[in-house]
Amino acid sequence: MRLISYDCEVFAYDWLVTIKDKETGVYTCIWNDNEALKMALSDDCIYVGFNSKHYDQYIIKAIAAGFAPEEIKKVNDFIIAGGQGWQCPLLDGIYFRFSNVDIRDDTQQGLSLKAIEGHLGMSVKESSVPFDIDRPLTSEEKAETEFYCKHDVDTAERLIDIRKDYLKNKINLGRLAGLDEVKAMGMTNAKLTAAMLKATKKPHDDERKYVYPDNLRKEYIPPEVFAFFDRMYDLSISDSELFKGKFNLNIGECPVTLGYGGIHGAIPNFFWEETEDRGIWNEDVGSYYPHLCTINGYTSRNIPSPQIYEDILDRRMKAKAAGDKHTANALKLVCNTTYGCLLNQYNDLYDPLMGRSVCISGQLYLLELAEHCYQEIEGLRIVQLNTDGIMVECDKKDYDTLTAICAEWQSRTGFDLEEDTVVKIAQKDVNNYVEVQPGGKVKAKGGYLVKGIAPAGAFNINNSCVIVATALKEFFVNGTPVEDTINSCDDIFQFQIIAKAGAKYREAYHVVDGEKQSVQKVNRVYATADERYGKIFKVKAEDDSEAKIDSLPEHCIIDNDNELSIDEVDRSFYIAMAKKRVDDFKGIKPEKTKKPRRTKKMATTTKTTNVYQKLLTARAKFLEANVEKTGKNMHLSFKYFELEDIVPTAIRIFNEVGLIPVVNFTADVATMNIINTDNPEESVPFVAPFNQIAPIVSNAGKQATNEMQALGSSITYMRRYLYMIALDICESDSIDANLGKGESDSAPAAEKKAPATPEQRQEVKENLTAPADNASALQIKGLKAVLKKLKDADPSKEELIANIAVQTKGFTEISKSDCETLIQKITAMLEGGAK
Repeated sequence: MRLISYDCEVFAYDWLVTIKDKETGVYTCIWNDNEALKMALSDDCIYVGFNSKHYDQYIIKAIAAGFAPEEIKKVNDFIIAGGQGWQCPLLDGIYFRFSNVDIRDDTQQGLSLKAIEGHLGMSVKESSVPFDIDRPLTSEEKAETEFYCKHDVDTAERLIDIRKDYLKNKINLGRLAGLDEVKAMGMTNAKLTAAMLKATKKPHDDERKYVYPDNLRKEYIPPEVFAFFDRMYDLSISDSELFKGKFNLNIGECPVTLGYGGIHGAIPNFFWEETEDRGIWNEDVGSYYPHLCTINGYTSRNIPSPQIYEDILDRRMKAKAAGDKHTANALKLVCNTTYGCLLNQYNDLYDPLMGRSVCISGQLYLLELAEHCYQEIEGLRIVQLNTDGIMVECDKKDYDTLTAICAEWQSRTGFDLEEDTVVKIAQKDVNNYVEVQPGGKVKAKGGYLVKGIAPAGAFNINNSCVIVATALKEFFVNGTPVEDTINSCDDIFQFQIIAKAGAKYREAYHVVDGEKQSVQKVNRVYATADERYGKIFKVKAEDDSEAKIDSLPEHCIIDNDNELSIDEVDRSFYIAMAKKRVDDFKGIKPEKTKKPRRTKKMATTTKTTNVYQKLLTARAKFLEANVEKTGKNMHLSFKYFELEDIVPTAIRIFNEVGLIPVVNFTADVATMNIINTDNPEESVPFVAPFNQIAPIVSNAGKQATNEMQALGSSITYMRRYLYMIALDICESDSIDANLGKGESDSAPAAEKKAPATPEQRQEVKENLTAPADNASALQIKGLKAVLKKLKDADPSKEELIANIAVQTKGFTEISKSDCETLIQKITAMLEGGAK
């Protein structure tokens, strides 16, 4: 079947679909002609887009249904606002099928098409035609839109070439699974793996019933490790708390961390070269996680028989040995994807007990091997320990003992170790190192050293500051000074920095000659010596707060259309970055800027300033700091200070004036003592009643927050108010008086009235929460459903969910409009934003 790359652009009164035949290179641009588009789509073609699964296919569906441009714009706006295309009311009951494949599948989350274009060295200049233009486009605007749409189609086509092996593997795996190539290419690796294994989703409620392997030599594993994993049997510990847990220990000089995501450890800032007496050996377990599934019986219980997975693994090994790359690579995809599916609740292979068993047992076997080697061989060092192997350094005379220990381990466990020799290594930590093997082969890992397309995992590409990574490798491997490497390079793309504002930010601007100039959210940046050019800032969509885009030079120049020459690049910035990263590898921290010494006059002044004078100074400084409020009430009618808004500024000011706040809680009182650090006997106490918030209970009788969460919320709440009292921070009474009510910009100012009586306040409360305006049971059910998905997808959001539960009194008091707003925003968080 022919491959066609395509892209859609939608405006208020116009739409454009651009398609490009990969075989002929011919573009077809269709404007506002529904019938022409339907005629252009063919059953013998595969249409490949970027993010087309979530956006473009629904625009095509609306066009094929005969929608007018204004209706298509409504579909566009629904998706852009965070809605799912299949949920769009306008598309309800409309069916149109064409062979759509999304080349964005199985890519790193957050990787945009513009960022990919930048990393590939392509132009990242965007069209100047605004998408919110409220009139039909002119012929010039249409021509410009076509130009940039073709550019995006070219990028999608280039991704097809870059990811051709990925697509071929999916097609081959689809054939093995009895699927046609269109369906196979349209599925993610995870879904295709489940189909290949004939998985049928089943319910499981035994995630925490892990059993330690019988063939584990527990005498080599510290008992504290078992105590850590035994916590899974304590059901009073929530899943969120349990599975976030980590345990740290040391094996000699090597700090090691265990948890529910795997094991890792490395001697930090480690530099070593082979000597006559000592060597380094890397012992990696071949196909470790797949063999844990087959040997230990950790295969998903959702497949008809474990033998299916064992046969696939065996077939892959035989195909690899026979040189059948097509079959071997296709089946490798299944073997390497299965473990992730075990812990993915949306996959048909989901079996969390098996997933946890693979991870825990895998860690324990390797920890046992590492401890055995360390305890048995005098002078041996564990250089590195990761999810599928260990690296050791020891006397060469002890190599036979090392081999014997490894042989016994392999015989007992059934796993195979693959050994490599290392002659030189520079290691910052477990995630950043470069090693040299016999014969000069160099292996590197980590963002400091590895650029280009990621060799494993989800598709990712990073070609920012490539010259710095090259300089580091040359320095550590060959001893070449970083400035020699950087000064001798004339390829300007080696110096590019792809600066991205991110999905949470509405816009970006560049400071030039002291003026703000609006720029794109994704830009190609170089360091320049021209001081007219400043940094690039990003503006948050939620609250208009501004921040510098990280890791950029002090003086940036933007070149989105590849017009600059190497002579305009300031190499000194890259040399300084490389030298700093060399120091990072060595564990050398930058020197802190020394503060000027206090004069006698200053010292005298400090001594004569009492705690009350200092507190007045601190209050004035906090007022001058113009701290922004980021908290919003449930009705979005006002903002308030969050604790995190106050504390950073307050602590800085207290440090400057010589104060320290000390907070204490009893069962019924919260106290903040402001202490004079120059005279600790002087203090000002601020006291407030303290009542712990009870855990929230939903309509179904289930706790939305546990005791610890309720306590934490109570402490956070009181700390905020203690800071507000101490710093005399005021909130507007008029805002509180209008809590939850709609407001009109043209409303006249309210007259001052006497304070409301308790009876009046109760009446207002009853009106605000009147059943007629309260969300329906179906809406609340929908809200709880998306919150559950959010918690499962990102356990770190549990505190956010708990706060929502607190504000809505256990999901019992929330207006219809607020409920719908929350559902839409949380759905957008889950999706990470549409195109």
